[in-house]
Amino acid sequence: MATISDAALLLAAQLRALDDSHLLELLRSRVVRANSVSDFFDLADALQQTTSIERVLRTLDRPTLATLAVVADTASLTANEVAANLAHFGTDEIAVQRRLDRLVALALLIHRGGRYSAPDGVTDHLAGWPFDDLPTTGELLDTPAPSTLTSVEPSQRESTDSIAAENAFSTTNEVTELITQLRSSPVRDLARGGVSLPDSKRLAVAMSVPLDKIAGLVDIAERAGLIATTKAQWMPTPDAAQWMSLGAAERWVHLAEAWHQGVPDNIRTILADRVQSFWGSGVEEYVRWLFPAGVDAMLERFRRYARDARLLGVTAEQLPSSAGIALLTRTPAEAAAVMAELFPREVHQVYVQPDLTVISPGPLAPQLDARLRVIADVETRALASTYRISRSSLHHAMTLGETLEGMRSFLAEISLTGVPQPVEYLLSEAAARHGLVRVGVHGTSGSYVSSPDSVMLQSIALDPNFGPFGLKRDGAQLVSRFGVEQLLWALSDARYPVAAEDSEGTILSLRREQVSSPAPEEAHDAAPEQLLTKLRNGQAGGTGDEDQAWLSRQIEVAIRNKLLLRVTVRMPDKREVQYTLEPSSVAAGRMRGLDRAADIERTLPLTSILEVEATTDR
Repeated sequence: MATISDAALLLAAQLRALDDSHLLELLRSRVVRANSVSDFFDLADALQQTTSIERVLRTLDRPTLATLAVVADTASLTANEVAANLAHFGTDEIAVQRRLDRLVALALLIHRGGRYSAPDGVTDHLAGWPFDDLPTTGELLDTPAPSTLTSVEPSQRESTDSIAAENAFSTTNEVTELITQLRSSPVRDLARGGVSLPDSKRLAVAMSVPLDKIAGLVDIAERAGLIATTKAQWMPTPDAAQWMSLGAAERWVHLAEAWHQGVPDNIRTILADRVQSFWGSGVEEYVRWLFPAGVDAMLERFRRYARDARLLGVTAEQLPSSAGIALLTRTPAEAAAVMAELFPREVHQVYVQPDLTVISPGPLAPQLDARLRVIADVETRALASTYRISRSSLHHAMTLGETLEGMRSFLAEISLTGVPQPVEYLLSEAAARHGLVRVGVHGTSGSYVSSPDSVMLQSIALDPNFGPFGLKRDGAQLVSRFGVEQLLWALSDARYPVAAEDSEGTILSLRREQVSSPAPEEAHDAAPEQLLTKLRNGQAGGTGDEDQAWLSRQIEVAIRNKLLLRVTVRMPDKREVQYTLEPSSVAAGRMRGLDRAADIERTLPLTSILEVEATTDR
């Protein structure tokens, strides 16, 4: 074990006194190598390592760092004395106490007897800051925040809201498109998060959006709980279907609220304080000032959230919109009401054209849009969208369970122009051909493809898209080791008139819902829980007596590091007596040590010792 000071001895005692929930929170927030920790002394030492301290300091804002530095510069201070040194940041004693409590919770400060002190590792680390071009205590206290507020002309607000509403509406629709694409064709998740470049390019083409927008849309959808990864693939979550059935304003506020909740508290405060000012370089300068130890990480986070704020219409041209201001300073419901007034009105009827196109004169109501997407392909997506009915789209719809009468009734209901004759013909023809290709169970787990149309069956056998299925001729069928559903949806996506059938030849209606199944509540690393168990199990030592084992361990550390101990002992007559001893051994339930004041060696039973405390008294 590394050399440990009297301050670290106090820190070990402070760590041991934490309840399980607070200790677990600490272990999750600090970098600790669990294999090097056997007890609370090891933990105290591990928490004073440079890597652990450096990482946690990156997350602290300037007032908190200044609070830590003020304490580290002195032997110990009371909360009032700390507050007196932080006048530059205001005289709010509650805020100072909140920062002190956080620093204690992070094991960066020791709190004992109403006074605060810093472990040696923290003090030494901060002393080296000037050599790493990081601020001294004086610079933390005295460097004023940069001015980032800029005036906004009233005339700019209307233009801002118009641009913001357009962006918000587009992003809401594009997230809908993203979910639709992932529902049928999941994409690969990169090890570092996000979507691979080839998949991003494919999504961009399919969704008709710029390539550089895909990453932001994925972030927004993931944050809102609409997509997630399962087995290294991005797929919609079970909540996505419900979200897609909502109106545009309701869908938008779900995305915007998730964005707002995802913004770290310290950055959210920065943004909320600047709703009447432009964001951008000025705010970035403020972030640099506020997080001197973690500039790069915090700027990256701010830029990411600022990008998504623009996509969601929370801002436009780096200025918060009216809906964005409501979201940042009031409630999501008020933000939704503001944005709803700016969104185009939904329509419930369309024009079904003889050329097989369907034109929506405005944003189609979500339920109608979802049903129409099953029957027709989306050609253009905007305020006025265009869909196209085709033979293959109808085959695909019937594979999903649509019927001739159901599609005909739906189109007649929503069409302002009735159902043109060419559309009627196409519906009838598709219904007549549906099931021309059949897929069923072959053997125990494989599948077969059959068709009375030998030319079509030969086309499937030669189609390179089905090479991975290993289709082989078996009489009048093609057989594969893959299951029925995998082969069925591959043929359906290739727009063959395919249907699944049972052993009697009856057509089955199958639904495809590829959704993510996130692992239950185990998203965090299990290592902190394992370390917690290790620490608690190791407290009793070999004797089974937790308090005596802890006392012995404290004395052993003091002997190893030549520390003086102030020992409180209960005498046989119940009196409590204090000795300042230089401990020399602990064994057989007894402690031996030199009492320099009396110049004698004392032997004390551990059962009589109430407390030991490191001291510098001689």
